[in-house]
Amino acid sequence: MPNTPSQSEPPAAARTGNRAQALFENISNGWYACPFRWQILIAITLLTMFTGLIGGVLAVLDARNRAAIETQSNVELWRHHIAAQAREIDAPADLAPFSWRLAHEMAQVRHVTIRVLDANDKPLAEAQNGRTVAARGEREAAPQWFIDLAKPASEVQSVPITAEGKRLGTVLIQGEPDDEIAEAWELLELMSILWLGGTALMMTGLYFVLGFVLDPLVTLADGMRELEDGHYGLRIEPQPKVRELAAIVGSFNTLAEALDNANAENSRLYRQLIAVQEDERRQISRDLHDEFGPCLFGITAGTGSIERHARNLPEPQSSAILSCVTEIAHVSDRLKSLTRSLLNRLRPVALGRVTLSQLLEELILTFERRHSGTRFAHEFQGLAASYGEDIDLTLYRCVQEGLTNAMRHGKPKLVSIALAVQEAPSGPGIRLRIADDGVGISESAAIGFGLSGMRERVRAQSGTLVIEPLQPAGTALLVTLPVRDTGPAAIPVLQ
Repeated sequence: MPNTPSQSEPPAAARTGNRAQALFENISNGWYACPFRWQILIAITLLTMFTGLIGGVLAVLDARNRAAIETQSNVELWRHHIAAQAREIDAPADLAPFSWRLAHEMAQVRHVTIRVLDANDKPLAEAQNGRTVAARGEREAAPQWFIDLAKPASEVQSVPITAEGKRLGTVLIQGEPDDEIAEAWELLELMSILWLGGTALMMTGLYFVLGFVLDPLVTLADGMRELEDGHYGLRIEPQPKVRELAAIVGSFNTLAEALDNANAENSRLYRQLIAVQEDERRQISRDLHDEFGPCLFGITAGTGSIERHARNLPEPQSSAILSCVTEIAHVSDRLKSLTRSLLNRLRPVALGRVTLSQLLEELILTFERRHSGTRFAHEFQGLAASYGEDIDLTLYRCVQEGLTNAMRHGKPKLVSIALAVQEAPSGPGIRLRIADDGVGISESAAIGFGLSGMRERVRAQSGTLVIEPLQPAGTALLVTLPVRDTGPAAIPVLQ
């Protein structure tokens, strides 16, 4: 049974087309991955090399044409000269002197080799000139491929020597373009060296010129990255003198100013929103504390009174009442715990009453109690007692949301919290870092409401928030907040 190709195997033409397409895509990706300056230099270099290749082809064709013309003209010239001298030969004895005299005349002649044959076509003497011998030495320096391309078709002319109707001999005149080819190769080699040197010099000059011309574009790209990072106060100064680039830089500055104004307005609105939200939370927290507290206290007191009276009753009434009392006490304790947790989520009860370090330590301790399988390590350095309610509450919420996300999504074994005050060019700032060794965060993961709210809360305080993956696994949350310098005694700054 004849072998037939598998239906799942693509034909050879399709495989070749796929490989060509993949190669083209790789070249295209590599091209666009290069900086713009290198793209221009590569394009100019390729164009220059293509132009030089065309010039080399034309030089070879010109050398071939000139060698053919020069050789043909010399052959014709010597054919007429030898024919005139051959008419003076009267006897066979004059043939040898004629041959040696002709050889002496050929001593300084180019492009021609002459041989004298007797009546039996045997050579008498080869009239080979000194220039032809030297040209053969020069020809050895030229590559064979150039000789094959530039050498014209060989042409041999014969001049018969006759006397009294008898052929005494023959003079063979052959064109020798070797010295012309050698000279053409020397010229082409010299021009190639000058071309390569000029091209290298031009490329070097273009590299620096393009660097100077395109420098505003590099600055503009850096500025776009700064805008992407949220640094809307950036302005590119001074503007370039090139009109087109100046227009682009002007548009960039206008865009940055508009984004800066919009960000400032958003920050102001979000600060107002946070203030309203915190005020509402404060009110709800106060109402819960003022209303639920007395009610739960009354339930607890009433339960205790019922328990005392029930113990004086006979069985089985006492056991039934005490069982109900125990259930009521359990529900009351559960309500107290839920109310306390709800109050802390609405607004930390200890905020403004304890130091910032103690407030955060209490929050971390709460997570340790909930997640006994995870170790929490924290380090606080150089913190003041408080940085104001806004900053303290922002840090509290960031730690709270960061730990919640780590435990909810990462399932880590270790979570570390580092908080310190560090000096920056713009003044002191607080740096918070929460890192875990969990499964990490995927690049396609959507940003949730909690993280978005935390980012907006940080931006409202003119801070930054960055989430980055760790190697080999885990996630780090970095928060930086500027603080007012209230003096070395209030804020010990880390160097």
